[in-house]
Amino acid sequence: MILDVEFVKYHGCGNDFIIVDELGGEVVPEAFKGAFSMKVCRRRFSVGADDVLFIVPSTCGAHGFMRVLEPDGTEAEMCGNGLRCVAAYLSEKLGLDKLLIETRAGLKFVEKVGDGWFKADMGVLKCRFKDLKRYVKLDFNDEDELIARRINFPLIGDVEVSIVDTGVPHVVLFLDDVDKANINLYAEAISKNKKIFPEGICVNLVEVLNDHSIKVRTYESGVWDETYACGTGSTASAAVAHRLGLVKSGIVDVHVRGGMLKIVIGDRLQMIGPAEKVFTGRIRVEV
Repeated sequence: MILDVEFVKYHGCGNDFIIVDELGGEVVPEAFKGAFSMKVCRRRFSVGADDVLFIVPSTCGAHGFMRVLEPDGTEAEMCGNGLRCVAAYLSEKLGLDKLLIETRAGLKFVEKVGDGWFKADMGVLKCRFKDLKRYVKLDFNDEDELIARRINFPLIGDVEVSIVDTGVPHVVLFLDDVDKANINLYAEAISKNKKIFPEGICVNLVEVLNDHSIKVRTYESGVWDETYACGTGSTASAAVAHRLGLVKSGIVDVHVRGGMLKIVIGDRLQMIGPAEKVFTGRIRVEV
């Protein structure tokens, strides 16, 4: 099947996305969405991106429903940087500064807070085993919190990790120097460990810089590579650092490879960061 698809390329701190607007009707047939994502996300061979974001009509009256298709053809429940990019796209299209966007992880309120900057409600930190056991095959009770748990992983041995959900599941672990870390080794040991994480899991290596800032490197499942930024991962990392008392401020600066995000810690977590349009285009793809 040959598809002729208009798209818009966006990025948030280097986490880049191909946005396909399906609010007016289906552009990529459902049966081919995974294959389309696998083809167009390939860097050097196509447009290249960390995800394809389809904006489809909401099922509950929101301004749109964001669907996240990964480079491996699977669908994720949420994407933090992608959420801001979809908000930026819809803000321009609809002329609105406040948007309600539906995701598979629930409704998300996003507000424009500056030129190209958006604040997104990321919800509450989920860290109890009952909320994570779909993704985690370990022996815990439902009410157990998976914060600062020592777990043995092949290749790296016993390490203290926190396993949380901020829209998608994440492993957070703290190191003295993330720049020197072999993130692919941690990915092989944790993210690709199908015995513990049958669907894979994102891994965040976190370095505390001071009482209000951290540095984060994220290896994302679905992408199966390190990305320049991860919004849900940055949110998870900042929230866990705050829970453990490693940062004191209610606003945490998160330094990622592609820039900086701000995470507001409160009853609900808020993420503030940029969303930039790169270019518009049309691609012809055989799927």
